[in-house]
Amino acid sequence: MGFFSKLFKETGLDELAKNVSEAVGDLKKEFGGETAPQTAQSSFDETVQSAAGPSGFSWGEVMPAEENQFNYHGTYLQYFEEIFRSEFAAYDVSRETVSDGNRHIFTFTSGGRKALVVELMPQSSASRKLRENCRREGTPYLRYYYDHEGWWNTRSYVTERTRKALGA
Repeated sequence: MGFFSKLFKETGLDELAKNVSEAVGDLKKEFGGETAPQTAQSSFDETVQSAAGPSGFSWGEVMPAEENQFNYHGTYLQYFEEIFRSEFAAYDVSRETVSDGNRHIFTFTSGGRKALVVELMPQSSASRKLRENCRREGTPYLRYYYDHEGWWNTRSYVTERTRKALGA
């Protein structure tokens, strides 16, 4: 038995790897052969994703043919704004740019009630305050990274994920 095999067995990492592999398989079945997009950007998540391979849905090495923030005719901000306003016309959508200029907060309201908060931010941002505030308020929260390499933010991905968060 090699050093790493022994180390994995002794630390229980072999069981963790098996569980991750099974979870990825379950996700592939659930999404019709595609792996589910991940929101956390840790090195562990990236390892799991690369083990699963590109989904063709919204991340991978090759840009999908579907409309995404990189092949859109405007900026990433215009892209998200257009999706939110056209796909979710039943909601009032307001946008605020945070003082650092790198983060943008979209608030979806319906009947005067806050229905969802979406934060667009660079992957280097360590902001967690808004997410925690939303959790305390009981308001759904989503985060999209606009500069994470290999993440395309395809229209279907953004639409489906936002629709799910809204409970629609």
